[in-house]
Amino acid sequence: MGFGRNPYVPKAQAAEQKAQEAPDETARARAYREAAHEWDRAAEREKPGKMRSEYEAHAVRTRELAGE
Repeated sequence: MGFGRNPYVPKAQAAEQKAQEAPDETARARAYREAAHEWDRAAEREKPGKMRSEYEAHAVRTRELAGE
């Protein structure tokens, strides 16, 4: 990981990938909730602006996919 990189972005992306490959609906929902949590953590590390807004939007989208 490079200096200044947000460590939660790859974790969120991995959780989304896991959700897409999930064998059943329960596992898929759980993985999407995990992804949303990681996107929230990624957003918290960013200063207000474009990247923070983008990460927050990802969190909202993944929560919708999880059925929350």
